[in-house]
Amino acid sequence: MQVASNIRISQHAEKRAQQRAIPEVARWLLLEFANPRADSYGCEVYEFDKRSWREVERFFGPWALTKMGQLRKVYLVLNAQGDIVTLAYRA
Repeated sequence: MQVASNIRISQHAEKRAQQRAIPEVARWLLLEFANPRADSYGCEVYEFDKRSWREVERFFGPWALTKMGQLRKVYLVLNAQGDIVTLAYRA
C-alpha cells in the first residue's frame, strides 16, 4: 500500500518508522482518517481521536482491529512543504 503519491517521507521519518516498527499502512490510515492539527512550528500533526478511529473501524470492520490496536497510538508530522518528517507512538 502506498501513501499518497504527492507526499514524500524524509529519511529521518523512514528510519524512525523502521526503528519503531511502524508499518506503512499506519501512514495511509493516518493521512486518510485522522484529523490534522497545527503545531507551534507550522507543521501538521496527524493522530487518531475517537471519531477518526471509529471511521477506521467502519472501514475495516471489528475483526481486523484486534491485530491493529497498537496502530491507534501512532502519529505522524507533516512539515509546511507536506513531507512526512517523523512517525512515532504516543506514550
